[in-house]
Amino acid sequence: MPETAPSSVGERWLRGVGHALLTQPRLLSWLAPVAWAAVIFSMSASEGVLEDLPVLPLQGFIWNFAHPVVFGLLALLIVPIAPRRVQGGRRWTSMGGIGAIWTVALVTLYGFTDELHQSIVPGRDASLLDVLSDGVGATAVVVIVLYLGRKEPQPGGLRARFLGGLVACAAAAALATAWDASFSEGLWLF
Repeated sequence: MPETAPSSVGERWLRGVGHALLTQPRLLSWLAPVAWAAVIFSMSASEGVLEDLPVLPLQGFIWNFAHPVVFGLLALLIVPIAPRRVQGGRRWTSMGGIGAIWTVALVTLYGFTDELHQSIVPGRDASLLDVLSDGVGATAVVVIVLYLGRKEPQPGGLRARFLGGLVACAAAAALATAWDASFSEGLWLF
């Protein structure tokens, strides 16, 4: 059966981004996630940076929603490290279920170490709910990557996965925001 054309502009754009990420040699693919992890670490090391900003409506939610976005991007940058395949003239990752689980686990573990780091930075606090948000963002990205790697995507499939991921990320951010508003500090073990 012939491969179907991407069903939307968004799908074509996302496949283009994936193709661009997958054209670099696998050995060089390590540079982007390591560099992004360093950026995350430096953002976490900034003490009191949030205190100088004016208070905006929904500011807590916005900062909590940044977690799945930032760590979802980390997951996206890890994907090109996985083995690749060329199918129908198109290069894509051959990541399967186990690779997806490893990617989400690695990103979530890095999120946990990032929270450990924040727990010792003056003016910052740590939260397991932020780690949850990090994992949700990574999962949303990996689900979309796996879908885009299908031979024959279903009409509306990308939209459904994108909206589902967006709702899950918003729910994780809302949970973290509600906890912070109720208890004035992040949920942390120690």
